[in-house]
Amino acid sequence: MDVISRELLEEEVEEGAPGAGRAHPPADLSAAVYGSLLVTSLVAVQARSDSSPEFVALTLLIGVAVFWLADVWTGLVALRMRGPIRWSDARSVARVESPMLTAALLPAAIVSLGLLEAVPVQAALDVALAVCIAQLFVWGLVVGR
Repeated sequence: MDVISRELLEEEVEEGAPGAGRAHPPADLSAAVYGSLLVTSLVAVQARSDSSPEFVALTLLIGVAVFWLADVWTGLVALRMRGPIRWSDARSVARVESPMLTAALLPAAIVSLGLLEAVPVQAALDVALAVCIAQLFVWGLVVGR
């Protein structure tokens, strides 16, 4: 979990449970950017290998899920070092890090088109890689505004 996410989460936890008469803190998009970087690297490496589309799609989904769980865990450990945590705290950490999960959805769906033989496998991998690069470009625009 990055510093900004941790600070936003700590503010949320200190102020009480989500929905208790206050708005959620502004979204921190670093988890989404991190997820996009992770997915781009996984697709780039596997697009030039002999990996099956099933393997690539599963690698994307499982790889991002594992990194998401690791980020949630580190967020919980960071909060626990400050004192006891509640289930609502765990849900808040998971929510803050959830944009990382969405980064894999579109590339995995495109790779699945190769699995379903709707398009040639290599074309699906190439398009998935182009989508990953486009995601990174969009994040650059969003962050740079």
